[in-house]
Parts: sequence; C-alpha cells; structure tokens
Amino acid sequence: MKRRILIQYLLFAYFIPSDRIFANPSTLANLDYSNPILKSLRSDVKENLRLSRSKQSDDKLIPLRYFQYTVKKDDSFFKIMARTGMDLETLSSVNELSSPHDLVEGMVLEIPNMRGVFHPETSENSLKNKQLLADKYRLPNDKLQYDSAREKWFIPGVVMGKVEKSFFYGFGFTTPLKTVLMSSAYGNRIDPFTKKTTFHGGIDLAAKHGSSVHASQDGIVEFASTSGGYGKLIIIKHAMGYETRYGHLDTFLVKSGERIKKGEKIGEVGMTGRTTGPHLHFEVRRNSKRQKPFFQSHL
Repeated sequence: MKRRILIQYLLFAYFIPSDRIFANPSTLANLDYSNPILKSLRSDVKENLRLSRSKQSDDKLIPLRYFQYTVKKDDSFFKIMARTGMDLETLSSVNELSSPHDLVEGMVLEIPNMRGVFHPETSENSLKNKQLLADKYRLPNDKLQYDSAREKWFIPGVVMGKVEKSFFYGFGFTTPLKTVLMSSAYGNRIDPFTKKTTFHGGIDLAAKHGSSVHASQDGIVEFASTSGGYGKLIIIKHAMGYETRYGHLDTFLVKSGERIKKGEKIGEVGMTGRTTGPHLHFEVRRNSKRQKPFFQSHL
C-alpha cells in the first residue's frame, strides 16, 4: 500500500510543471554553512552554473526554485550574496533591488537555485518567446526557465556590464546642481505644511531661484510639464528602468521625447507646486520604485 502511494506521488511530481512543484519556497532560517538547506541551495547553484555553461544537449538545468531568507540585523547584501552562492546580478534582479542600500532588517529575500536575471518584460510561456529570448541572449533555448508567478523568463548566467554595475552601486548619477546643499533628506520627515511625519521620496536641494539644473544621466525626456505638488516637473528615462525627476522648476529648456546627455542643462530652479521656497526636488526611481539617490560626483 505504502509503495503504491509513493509511486503515485512520484508519477504526479514528474508530470506536473516544475514551477508548480516549487510554488512554495523553502525557508532558509540562517546562513550557517552547516545548515543543510543552505548546503542544498549552494549545491544546486554550483551544479546549475556548470550546466548553464555546458554545450552538451543532454545537460539539463535543475528546475528553477526559490528559498526565502529574512534579512537579519547584521546582514549585508554582500554577505548574503557570498553565503548563498549568488552573484550581484541574480540577487538584485530576483528581488528587484536597485542598490545594496535597499536591504533592510526584516526584508524577505527570494534566493533562486541558479544564477541569472529575469528578462525585464513580462511575456507568455510560449516556444516563440522562448526562442526569441534565446537568440537575444545567445543561449540554447532549453537553458531558459519560465516563472509563471512573475510571468517572466529567467535567463541563466547573464552578468551586468560596467554601466549597469555603476547604476547598482549608486554611481550612475551625477548631481543636478553645481552646488549641493541638502535641505531635506530621503525618508521620513516632518511635512512642512501638515507638521505630520510623512515619507519623502526624494531629496530637496537648496538653491537660488534661477539656478541651472542639469541632467543627472543620459536619457530621454518623458515628461516636461506641470504635475500637482511637483509644480513644473521634468522626468527623464534612463537605462535599466531608471528615471530621474526634477521638481519645482521655474522654466523648462527641454521637451518630451528629446534625447538628453548627462550634465546638459534642462531647466532652472523655481518654487512652483507645493513648496515653501525655491529649491530642487530630485528623485531617482527604478521600475516606478523610489530609491535613495547616491551621486558619483559633482558637476
């Protein structure tokens, strides 16, 4: 009887899609090397790394699955990366991290059992899409893995270029003003109008009315108009899903659809919108998610 039940289970597990077998991630309680679950994860990562580089047609990847880990007080991005056998690209892509600074105590990370990145656009699980992406990334199509929950393809073995890494480490943007004096930081603050604690999704840079505002990175102007509390606002789209926002402007020197170079003058400081005085409100977002701005250098 027990043997028959075991056989039925194995047949069921063999024929259902792998993304359903591993729909519920395993919990990774700690990062101790003696942890058997961590050992299993690292073993899968190592083997999948070998298989992803193999040219043998019968070398199939161990199916994509996830382990969940809750960030502890003394953890860092690089500690977690090293202990789990991950790399920068995988850990940031799977968890949509914009920089190492996004990591906070209590955050639940998903750690896959292979290195790679998600293709940024959602797409259907079809042979056509699979082959298109295989050609794009120059990989055998049997190496690609589909995540039905995210509706995205996982591309094994992809690594960031120099530009992408500079964005991730927070050195992709230069300061939009020649003289930088922060009047309000990123994060929780006392709202100057309501006197209540609110989240401030950018930084405020004090400057004289009419001061030159420069593009923080190459990109394309997506928006140059008035927008609520921002007043006169410019939004520039950059690589890898990044965008920068420049609010409370007095004048625009660019228009929507225009291609902009880093350091190019795009407008002038004003006090339009919801503001108590002239300054520049500056934001950095990635895939619509705000992140704390870090600058490479002054202009």
